[in-house]
Amino acid sequence: MNCFYHILLIFTPLLIFGNAYRILFICPFNSPSHNIFLEGVSKGLAKRGHQIDAISHFKPKNPPKSYKTFIDLNGGRDTCELMGLNEMQMLIKNLSNHHSYDLIITEAFGSNCYMGLNYVFKIPIITVSTSLEYSWISPGVGNPDSTAFAPNVLMDSAEISTFWERLKNTLVTQFSRNQFYRYTYSVQTNVMRKYLSSEIPDIREIERTVALTFVNSFYTLFGIRIRTPALVDIAGVHIEENDEKLSRDLLKWMDESKDGVVYFTMGSMVLIETLPKETLLAFYASFEKLSPIRVLMKIVNPEKLPPGLPKNVLAMKWIPQIPILQHNNTKLFITHGGLLGVQEALYHGVPIIGMPIYADQFFNIRILVKKNMAVRLDYKKITSHSLNNALNLVLYNPLYRKSAKYESQLFRDRPMSAGDTVDFWVRYIIRNGENALKSPAVNLYWWQIELLDVYAFILISIIMTIYLVILIFKFIPRVLCKNSKKLTVHKKN
Repeated sequence: MNCFYHILLIFTPLLIFGNAYRILFICPFNSPSHNIFLEGVSKGLAKRGHQIDAISHFKPKNPPKSYKTFIDLNGGRDTCELMGLNEMQMLIKNLSNHHSYDLIITEAFGSNCYMGLNYVFKIPIITVSTSLEYSWISPGVGNPDSTAFAPNVLMDSAEISTFWERLKNTLVTQFSRNQFYRYTYSVQTNVMRKYLSSEIPDIREIERTVALTFVNSFYTLFGIRIRTPALVDIAGVHIEENDEKLSRDLLKWMDESKDGVVYFTMGSMVLIETLPKETLLAFYASFEKLSPIRVLMKIVNPEKLPPGLPKNVLAMKWIPQIPILQHNNTKLFITHGGLLGVQEALYHGVPIIGMPIYADQFFNIRILVKKNMAVRLDYKKITSHSLNNALNLVLYNPLYRKSAKYESQLFRDRPMSAGDTVDFWVRYIIRNGENALKSPAVNLYWWQIELLDVYAFILISIIMTIYLVILIFKFIPRVLCKNSKKLTVHKKN
């Protein structure tokens, strides 16, 4: 009976999910926020029966049994050069294990050099973009730009509606892509030829070998965009696969906060306690006025806070964010607007006060402001008065809560979960090969995809036709006039 139980335990994932595959999962970029999303993908695949061998800077807490940190990158920053580590070189050169993997998954961000492992291992490669795709990611799978109506992730507006916005969006898209290509072509091509193979094609050709790209996006958040089958939206996967729990004391505190909780964090890159003292004191004054509503703050270094923290404020060094936003007593989320936090609030229907600082945070908050589930503040100009107005507006105007719940419903309403979507397309690529979803656009220049050559031909043809018509109309009167003169002279004679 005991033996039967162990056999059943081993083969249950196979019975539920079908064939299990062995996947090499590479996370070269040393960023906690990127890792959270990538871990959602990798752990989700492991839970569905696949064997995951991870190469990463981070080790997950309580990973599934089929998840193994294969190579620890130890926090190295020069991402492409990490391929020169002894452990990486042993993996690359150990040909006997090359065929033991069915698939490679790596991040689509800046270190496209890792896509070259596809050339060495001779197996399909899938990439994962931890944000809305950047302009240099789409061409790898032949996904056309939609600059006429879909804002680039580097744009500072949430929608495209005027000619000047379309122009700016197009220029930002083309400029950012060309800049990336210019900075990475020689560097990454040389690194691949140094550590992978001296005969490997250049980085631009390697990018076109990607079988499929998963993107941290969803149309209810970022709007309708052009999508080929090889570009798949999986926003929310890190939320679905999250298994964090609140500690007993924190859960008790949350349950006892019957009047509501305001959750305040600026993520892992910006520490609240490093904000100017005047700003922190403005927060103190506004939070104190909220009582009996409580405030939960993530403070890594409590000793750096100025004295006078209000009694209704609890500061903690580490807070499991998703369980907090999931709790029924959480009424408001104050955040810098990082994409993962925005999606977590959206998933659980929690309105936001956003204080963006850099990168895509401005873009993310503008989108939520447009959806009536957020208010934006300039973190450099925060006063007690501006903060009071924002808190009162979001907490007591039912529009924000109602909008957040509606957007949450839209975000969750899908034919299958994000985790199941990842599992399906991973299995699809392994079954059918890396070219199964290959778009013909992969081998076209951008101006061919946008039909600029066709429009130019049509325009030149029209101009030439008009020019010929004009010439003809100029020539005919002259001929007629000349013939008329000849006829007149002939009659006189």
